[in-house]
Amino acid sequence: MRFKKVAVMVMAVSLFMTSFTAGSSYASANETADTQIEGMILKSENVNIEETTVVQSVATSSSISDKSDTKASNKKTTKAKKTTKKRKKKKYSKSDLRLMASIINCEAGSEPYQGKVAVGIVVMNRVSSKSFPNSIKGVIYQKGQFSPVRNGSLKKRLKQYDAKRTGSKQWKSCISAAKRVLQGQKTILYRGKTKNMKSFHFFSVYLAGARMKLGGHKFK
Repeated sequence: MRFKKVAVMVMAVSLFMTSFTAGSSYASANETADTQIEGMILKSENVNIEETTVVQSVATSSSISDKSDTKASNKKTTKAKKTTKKRKKKKYSKSDLRLMASIINCEAGSEPYQGKVAVGIVVMNRVSSKSFPNSIKGVIYQKGQFSPVRNGSLKKRLKQYDAKRTGSKQWKSCISAAKRVLQGQKTILYRGKTKNMKSFHFFSVYLAGARMKLGGHKFK
């Protein structure tokens, strides 16, 4: 009886140990599987993080590139505007400036600055018109048009200009007005407003049908 009891106990212990080993193996296997799954998840997360980083990097790079392109475009636009402004200014010769400043001094030397500019605009409008000669010299020396040519005052002013006796306030003002009209200015400030004089071709102290009076001159 004692032998049988011992045998039964041995078998029971054996079964218990087998069961315990199997359970441990099962638990170990589960832990291994869990570890592998966790590793795969971590790898997946790392991949996602890397992909996100790459996407963010590309987006940032693209944003920087877009900003650079925008700045470059703005610079080109600014340069184009500056170039356009520079091109709007017409070129003129020294002889044209000499003659224009002198005739303005003769006709409007004592007039307000806007009156000086107005006289110069009329001269330039005639140059552009088919009804008059196509040069400043031709317009000014056209027979019977400008009294300073007839009475000799233009000749005196030209001598002063050539001798560089142009330091007076009046001369400086006339030269400034001449430069403006030679560069293409067609407007004056008249009674507080900008007035376009593109269509004016005559001025005089007495002028029938005048459309504007400025200083001692009438214009049409």
